[in-house]
Order: sequence, then C-alpha cells, then structure tokens
Amino acid sequence: MSFSAFILIVISAILHSTWNLVAKKNHMSIAFYTLICTTCTLFWSHVLFWTPVPISVLPARFWILLALSILSDLVYCTGLSLTYRYMEMSTAYPVMRALPILLTLMTTALLGWGEPLSPIAIAGCVVLFAGCLLMPLKKFTDFKLSNYLTLSMFCVFLAACGTTGYTVFDKQAQAVMSEVVSDYAKPLRSLTFYIVRSCSLTSSLWILVLLVSPMRRDMFQLFRTRNWQPCVCGICASGTYVLVLIAMNYVTNATYVQCFRQLGLPFGLVSGIVFLKESCTMTKIIGVALILAGLTLTVM
Repeated sequence: MSFSAFILIVISAILHSTWNLVAKKNHMSIAFYTLICTTCTLFWSHVLFWTPVPISVLPARFWILLALSILSDLVYCTGLSLTYRYMEMSTAYPVMRALPILLTLMTTALLGWGEPLSPIAIAGCVVLFAGCLLMPLKKFTDFKLSNYLTLSMFCVFLAACGTTGYTVFDKQAQAVMSEVVSDYAKPLRSLTFYIVRSCSLTSSLWILVLLVSPMRRDMFQLFRTRNWQPCVCGICASGTYVLVLIAMNYVTNATYVQCFRQLGLPFGLVSGIVFLKESCTMTKIIGVALILAGLTLTVM
C-alpha cells in the first residue's frame, strides 16, 4: 500500500465521521440520504462535461458491477438509517466500520480478487476487528453473544454488508475501467467512475422515495423545514468517497482500503462523546488502542 493511498484514506476517514455526526444529529432517514447523494451528484456533475474518458466503450461487465454496487449502497443506507434510529453513534459507528473488514477479507479471498494478504496483515485485521467489537460494550463482562444477537445489531450488520458490497464491486468496476481506458490518468478515471456511480445511485434513491409514501413524507418534511444539513453531509460524503476511489488505484487488495478507513473511528468516538454527549467507557478507550495496533500490523 502506497503512502499516497494512506494520506487519501486518512482524510477520507475524517470526512466520513464528520458527515455521520451530522446525519446522526438530524435523525438519519432514506430521504435524508437521498438529499446527501443528490448534493454529491450536483457537486461533481461538472465532470460529465469535461471528462475525456469514453464511458460508452465500457463493457457489460462494468455495468453489472456498477449495478451490484448501487444495490449494495441501497442496503447500506437502509441499515444506516435504522442503526442510527436505535443506537448511539459512539456505539454503532465502530461496529459498522469493523464488520466490513473481515467481510471484505472473506469476500476477496473467496472470489480470488486482489493480491492475497500477508499473515501479518491478516493478524492486523483480526486485532482491529476485536477492538471495534470491544468499543460498544459498557464493561468487559458484557462481551456475550446475546448482546450482539439483537435487532439493532442486525441493522448494523445490514449496513456492514452494504459497505462490503459496494467497496468490493467498486474496486472491480474500476479494474475493468482501467483495462479498457488505460490511457487516462488514474484520478481522472476515478472521478469519471464516481459521477457515473453517483448519478445512478441518486436516480435509484429518488425512484425509491417517490414510490414509498413514508419516504415521500420524510422528504416533504425536509423541504418544509428548509433543512440544509444534507447539503453539508453531501459535500463531506462526496469528498470521502472520491478520495477512497482514487486510493483504490494504489492498493493491491480492497481490504487495505477497509482497514485504513477505520482511522475515522477515533474521530467518530470523540464526536459522539463531545457533541452528542454520549458516554465514554474504558472498553471504548481500549478498543481504540486495539484499532491503532491493528492498523500498525497491517502497515507492517
């Protein structure tokens, strides 16, 4: 993993925890997420007018991977909205970011996508995952399977599956794009992919909102109150994933991207405690320490 990818993912992680904080404070919903994605699309729509990357020559495999990525993102936003309805950010955010690590590792290993991880990198993933699982607990004796087999944890798992899906499929879609239009710079290909993906996701979300009456009511409520917070989230979220997509060009396995995106966990934890007045426990502090140790092993 290159130093450039590391810097890009660190900045991305900070932006990600920022927009999650704003979303949590504003009662995250599908309608809210739709406005976030709409802002992302409008913010980066200019790319469509000047990019020289020929989208029309991309093969069917690319569009299939893109469709799977959009479907995964819809699963993610559903899980995210339900999770923030039932759980605190400082509790939910670590687990939502932790589960995709092992899920991505298992998926890429099963499908044979990407360069195999070294034993030290795998050990780092396991330590990091253990730290993330420890953070939601109020005390060490709460570490029981029954505390994870709940409706709220199912919502977290749903969000984690969505994150895993779009990370893996986006990585493969960009690989297909790099094969077909290899003459263009990597950041340019990533920007082009992002706006194509963003337009597709936003269109899918608006169709969903217009078809489901509770979601329509949520959208009307956001318009009536003139809530501009989704726009703030959209700018942060778009910057987050553009940086991730660019970083994917400089890693040999998507699992590395998932691991280093966990650097946002300390920021998410502190934000929840400081701005949302959530509790700070010893298990959360030790969990962050394990996360940093896991990241160190992954670097090695």
